[in-house]
Order: sequence, then C-alpha cells, then structure tokens
Amino acid sequence: MNAFRVVLVGRPNVGKSALFNRLARERRALVHDRPGMTRDALEMTARTPSGRPYTLVDTGGLDLDAAGGFAEWTSNRALAAVADADLILFVLDGVSGRLPEDERLGRKLHALGKNVVVAWNKCDTKTAAESLADGFSLGFPKVIGVSALHGTGADELLEAIEAVLPSDLDPDTRTEPLPIAIVGRPNVGKSSLVNALVGADRVMVSEIAGTTRDSIDVRLSRGGREYLFVDTAGIRRKGKTTDSAELLSIVASRKAIDRARLVVIVFDASAGITAQDATIAGYAEEAGRGVLLVANKWDLIEKDAARVWGLKEDAKRRFIFLRKAPFLPLCATSGKGVQRLLPEADALAKRFTTRMSTGELNRLLQKAYEREEPRGRSGRNMKIRYAVQVAAEPPLIRLFADRTEPLHFSFERFLQNRIREKWNLNGVPLKFVVKRDD
Repeated sequence: MNAFRVVLVGRPNVGKSALFNRLARERRALVHDRPGMTRDALEMTARTPSGRPYTLVDTGGLDLDAAGGFAEWTSNRALAAVADADLILFVLDGVSGRLPEDERLGRKLHALGKNVVVAWNKCDTKTAAESLADGFSLGFPKVIGVSALHGTGADELLEAIEAVLPSDLDPDTRTEPLPIAIVGRPNVGKSSLVNALVGADRVMVSEIAGTTRDSIDVRLSRGGREYLFVDTAGIRRKGKTTDSAELLSIVASRKAIDRARLVVIVFDASAGITAQDATIAGYAEEAGRGVLLVANKWDLIEKDAARVWGLKEDAKRRFIFLRKAPFLPLCATSGKGVQRLLPEADALAKRFTTRMSTGELNRLLQKAYEREEPRGRSGRNMKIRYAVQVAAEPPLIRLFADRTEPLHFSFERFLQNRIREKWNLNGVPLKFVVKRDD
C-alpha cells in the first residue's frame, strides 16, 4: 500500500512500453509498432540509480472517446492506474507533435492535481528534437526529451523520479533518520525527555524555565534505525513573551516543527492541560505533522485515579482536533514509560505514509454519503462524484464535485472519521480539497 507509484500514460503507440522497459532495465513490456498491444496495466518494482525502490506501471493507450471493446477496457484500466499514481510520466510522440487528444488528456491530468513529468519521446529524430518546446504548452513544469529506443534522457527521467520519492518512513526499511520535534511550554521536561531517550545528558536540564534557547539536534541509533530529535525552547503565550532572545527562540521552535515529520507535544501532567498546550498542538496541526501527546511527570498523579481520569478526559476535549493522537503517560526523570515512545513514533511514521486505493476510497465514501449528505461551507448540499488521494505524508484527498467549495467543517470531520476508522490514521492529519468536475 505504501509503494510509490510511477505511472506511464499517453495515447496508443507513443512508446510507453519501450520507455517502461528502459526505466525498468529489462524487457518486461511487449513492444510493437501495432497500436493496442498493451491492454492491461503492467507493474513491477524498479529502482533508481541510488537503489531506492518504487513501483513502475505501464498502461495501455488512453482513448478518452473509446466506447466498447478492448479500447474502452484498456482506457478504463489506464484511468484507474492514473488515479492511484504518485507521479505520472505523460508520454508524447515527438514526431507526431502535440495533438488535440494530448491536450484533452493533459487537461484531465491537471484536474487530478498530481505530479506530472512530460516525456517527449523519439528525440533521436530531428523532428521531435526541434519540436521539444511544444511540450511546455501543455502547462506542466517539467518536459524531458527522451528516446525510449536509444536511452536518451532516461537518466534525466530517473533523476526526476528520485527527486519526488518521499523519505522512507517505514521503520522496517528506513535508512534516513526520522526527524522528531520535541515541543511544549517552558519547564515541562522536554530536555529531560530527550536525555532519557538517548540515555545521556546531551542537553541542559534546569528547573529555571527558558534554559533551552536554541533548537538542539540530537541523533539516536536504536535497533538499526536512526532518529533525529530536535529539542526546542519552551513556547509561552505571546502576551508573556517580551524578551527579544526568547522571541527568537520561539521562532526557532516553530521552524523545528516545520522541518520535522513528527511532533511530540510534552505537557506537565501534574499541572494539567492549558490553553497554551492546545495552541502549541495547533501549530503542529497547521504544519501537517503527525503528533504524539506526552503527559510528563505522570508519577505525580498516577496514584490519584480521579486526577488520572480527569486528565485523560481533558486531553480528549482539548486535543480533539489532533485525530486521536497517541497519548503516552511517562516520567522523563525516572525513565518510566519512556521506552514506549520510539515504537509509537515508528508506528505513527508508517501511518503517515498511508496510501488508499482509489476504488476502496470511493466505495467507503459512497457509503458515507448515504449516511450524511455532502455539504459545502455555505451549508448547501453538494454532489461529490469521486475522490482521489493526490498526496501522502500526510494524506491529501481531492474530491471532484458539482462546484468548487470547501467542505462544511462538520461534514469534513464526519468524512475524516470514516476514513480514520478504515485506515487507522490516529495522529495523522487528513485534508480534503474540493474541485469542480468539469
């Protein structure tokens, strides 16, 4: 489900299968001058020159006017593959030039909002090489002249694929460190938590609020996996922040959230959850980061059942917008409960990369619409025709409807809950964009 999908698409007989074989470095797809040789989607695991894996998909020729027979079947299969693509290689025949069918298909691809690279094929010929600039008139930012037959431009295409491959967040295969920002109000135990995680006094700890001024990067290797913890300055309410150095520290903390993939929000269990804790959580939500909630100093309340119950209920209420983010009670000074954080971070990182197949997504949403009719922000009912996940890390879903209007907040929350139940997206932000289906 998490494999990055690169899909070749275009009119019949523009050289998609030959380019597929070139990128795959083996002859898997049947190549022939006769149009329509490829009828179903062919996929395999391919690798970039640096060894990073992705799924490469060859599709049959896409004919938007096909009606009946193999042509319609082939086009429908191609459209299904395009809907599930993370990157589309739009292959055009440079000898034939840009045709009206290419322009129509280009408009369809624009509407999907996915990453598209135009592969202007047959650039080993003078005609195609001289007409390369025509590829930019389709409105896509990257056009690469290629020759599937001779390999021209293949390296540049592979570089384009490498450039958009996401950092691997799967804990079983991750090679790059997972960046995690540790944020919270002053003196809630952020630095103590980092020290407890790495098993050493790597950052200064003091009872004086504001000891940490700079965002401090601390790397950790554990079980063959790499982590990068960013210890940040405490974020106080704006009205209480007057010192210029502290203001700069808060700016650095906000930047640390932006460059992290996951955010650990630390609060003081003994003091309870404050409005400022919720504000800090809002920063992580706004940045689209996965969130873990850490109730530090749990040892001070764990024997008081009423306080424990009250704090957990308050967390549900105050952090309702955080999508059932994992809640971890621990004590950083004693180390009790700290060992749970890394497995929870790995699991959250994996959920962060969730990819939903277009078929499953639309079947789930159709059932949801039967329970509650879609509404726009204006409160008016709207007709949503289909949905496509257009990005991951975090998941972004594009809804095609009878008009362009954001969803009503209550209906958006309803859809988010249905999707979270299906794909277990606790702690993962989930966004929708609505576009008119022309």
